[in-house]
Amino acid sequence: MQPRIRIIQESEASGETKAIYDEVRQTFGMPIVPDIMKLVSIRPDFLRVLLSGYQAMFSGGHLPGQVKEMIATVVSRTNSCEY
Repeated sequence: MQPRIRIIQESEASGETKAIYDEVRQTFGMPIVPDIMKLVSIRPDFLRVLLSGYQAMFSGGHLPGQVKEMIATVVSRTNSCEY
């Protein structure tokens, strides 16, 4: 089945998208860009907003990042999110 949303894979990313992908990997501390970030990859301006929102939500504040991630996981599971 052909996906209906065109995404830019890491191997084909260039310019601003590649730069943001590099920042995504650094932010998440992972060697790959999570698929959720790739969903808006054809619009680097949207990708920047998504990454900025994630950074604002999961950095700073009183709770450690790991606790915030666990809360997000429980909420996703409760809402039957398959991602």
